[in-house]
Amino acid sequence: MLIKRLPFNRLSYCCTMYPSREAFSLDPCLPGIEDPYVTYAALRQECAVHWCEGPRLWVILSHAEGLEHMRDPRYSRQDHLDKLIARFGAQRIFERQKLDIPYMDGEQHSRMRKHVTQAYRGINLAGLSTFTRQFVDRRLAAVADQSRFDLVATLANLLPVMVVSELMGVPADQQLEVAEQVSGFVRARGLTQTEETAKGGDEAIATYRHYFLPLIQKRRAEPCDDLLSRLIADPGEDVSLSDDQLLLIISSNFYSASVYTLRLLIGTLARAMAIHPDIYSQVRADRRMIPAAVEEVLRWDAPAQALNASMATEDLEVDGCTIRAGDSVTVLVGAANHDPRVFADPTAFRLDRVPNPHLSFAPGLHQCLGLHLARMEGAVVLEALCDRFQALSCDDAASRRMVADRFRGHDRLILEGRR
Repeated sequence: MLIKRLPFNRLSYCCTMYPSREAFSLDPCLPGIEDPYVTYAALRQECAVHWCEGPRLWVILSHAEGLEHMRDPRYSRQDHLDKLIARFGAQRIFERQKLDIPYMDGEQHSRMRKHVTQAYRGINLAGLSTFTRQFVDRRLAAVADQSRFDLVATLANLLPVMVVSELMGVPADQQLEVAEQVSGFVRARGLTQTEETAKGGDEAIATYRHYFLPLIQKRRAEPCDDLLSRLIADPGEDVSLSDDQLLLIISSNFYSASVYTLRLLIGTLARAMAIHPDIYSQVRADRRMIPAAVEEVLRWDAPAQALNASMATEDLEVDGCTIRAGDSVTVLVGAANHDPRVFADPTAFRLDRVPNPHLSFAPGLHQCLGLHLARMEGAVVLEALCDRFQALSCDDAASRRMVADRFRGHDRLILEGRR
């Protein structure tokens, strides 16, 4: 039987039996809740997709349906942006996002992805890995005389900024100032939008414009061997981007997506090792397990818990529910990564998940362009921790979980390392 939304009496029953379900309907990523996966599991058992009244969209919680959504061209991110533009007005962050790769559709999206992928291929990943390790070692050496330290302030906040800035050729004196705007920009890409989040996005893009446009213009006049120069133009593909297009690509795909999610990944990776000492010992003893540990962190507690929303362009069916044309939809990646039909014992942290088909890099039409960078940085950090500390522990009481829409991780993570 096809249904539009859960009947109200059934929804009320769910909220009574599981209080966090009411919170789920208001904000499906349950920001700030220590363990949202219990609620996700209960909801997924009922149906693969649920309507959430807060952001007014459908949320897919299962792996198979989530993967199908990621590969389905009948959903449009541009059309979802049009709904936000109609709501918040023109000349706002949402109108600018239409120039951004994650929000493009069809041929335009494919063409731009190919261009950016070609630019990525020029990255010297081995050299960047060496740069990353040297920076990590310097930061950890700075707290060598401390019995405990905040990993976020010491390393996670800074490392992604420095790596991206190294790639883009951003002057050192501008790097941290630009990074301070990332939070506002990213929140304007969340599932739940308000005038406050829209204003934060507007302010962030204004700051990005102030810093990046002079750099873009300089690279146009004096190209060099960095990623920004390769993004500006590719004569072989007959691709030439406007300043506004470049501004969005740099701000979104490199500074916001990379900086924001990678800082969360680094913290979650360290915490996972701290609360799973046997796993950490295994990884220290056999460094060939580092890639598997990074992949499992991405599955076990994904830094980006949900996809950017898109809109159904025709009536579609998901697990017996009708998604009407015009309805917006997202995939709750964190829930799909805990689907027991794909991952045995999904709440357990295991290194033997081979393959590990998590959805954290959105394997479909909008697959993460920076997945190689994310894996590299995660692996380098874990290798450095293994070299420096025999054991790790985490002071959860002194730490602070971040509360931020569809992203999950820590603003403060107090680690103790035994050397």
